[in-house]
Amino acid sequence: MNIRIVILLLCCFTLNLKAQEKILISENDGIRIYETYLTLNSTGNIFPTLYNEGLIYASNHNSNDYKLFYSNLKSEPQKVKIGSKYNLGAVAIFNNEIYFTGVTKKLSTFGTNNFTIYKGKIIDFKVKEIVQLPICSLDFSYTYPAISKDGTKMTVVTNEKGHLHLLELKRNENNEWEKGEVVYISHPEFEIINPIYYNENTIYFASNIFDGKITRVAYDKNENGEFLVSEVEREQGSFNIYKIERKNGGWRLPIKLDLFNSDFDDLGVVFINENSGYLTSFRYSNTDNIYYFELKN
Repeated sequence: MNIRIVILLLCCFTLNLKAQEKILISENDGIRIYETYLTLNSTGNIFPTLYNEGLIYASNHNSNDYKLFYSNLKSEPQKVKIGSKYNLGAVAIFNNEIYFTGVTKKLSTFGTNNFTIYKGKIIDFKVKEIVQLPICSLDFSYTYPAISKDGTKMTVVTNEKGHLHLLELKRNENNEWEKGEVVYISHPEFEIINPIYYNENTIYFASNIFDGKITRVAYDKNENGEFLVSEVEREQGSFNIYKIERKNGGWRLPIKLDLFNSDFDDLGVVFINENSGYLTSFRYSNTDNIYYFELKN
């Protein structure tokens, strides 16, 4: 056999093995974290969503802008054709429905363009029939949609109440989305990103909530002329992953999950099953990327 062919075959075999084997990079008493095809071959990968046998995710690898890609985690990713309406964050997929964050075409009553949620159909990695969700007001922003496994509920991050909060939407009998419960309201200086449903009563999300140094205090006068604190701003921390649960019909306070967090930005977690999934983190390679994890029993 020609020596060049032998070398080529060996290289192909090595690359294929590298794409599929588990390369452990971190382990403690509760979790093992592994490299993936994406961490080994590209940078700037964030916000994964399970789709088919792989992930749809956003990436700015070799680009100034984030675009959507699909990867089976074994071979070269392919671009998801979604057009210019996509702007940021994770997408939510149920059957062939896809929901994503974009910018409104029409101005609000304040003369601004806000973020909104669009719905489309994904067919052969192309998004078609894109429409804005009617439930999204032009006067507020709506981002980071996440849909439940049965497709009956969706959470979005919105500023409808003056503060960023997780709002749950419910699908009615006419296949339309209606407003449901407020899951969690954040302090004004902190962000909420990348929520996902673990089950109908458990939502994971990332936030830079931080009980840090106070940087600004705003005061208002009451009717008696007394000064009252109306707003407090604090230093922001790194993004960490939180879990919030619904018990006895109400949503509890979020819990910071040390198992998934580090001293760096940890931007989200997606579960394949109760013991494994994908973690988006900045911690290993000076860039955001998507790692595979396994929980220890």
